[in-house]
Amino acid sequence: MVRTQCLLGLRTFVAFAAKLWSFFIYLLRGQIHTVIQYQTVRYDILPLSPVSRNRLAQLLPGGGSNEK
Repeated sequence: MVRTQCLLGLRTFVAFAAKLWSFFIYLLRGQIHTVIQYQTVRYDILPLSPVSRNRLAQLLPGGGSNEK
């Protein structure tokens, strides 16, 4: 009788702990998603090829002469 109650209590505790752990992981995933969503992306600045520079010069007013 005592063993059965002990096992029942242990089973209840494990079920509660599993639900609590699942909820904790759910919250953690939401926080990680928020952090990943707002991370900045940095690109290397590369000089334009002559072909690209020529095409931009045709499209932009002023000949695209703003490049360094």
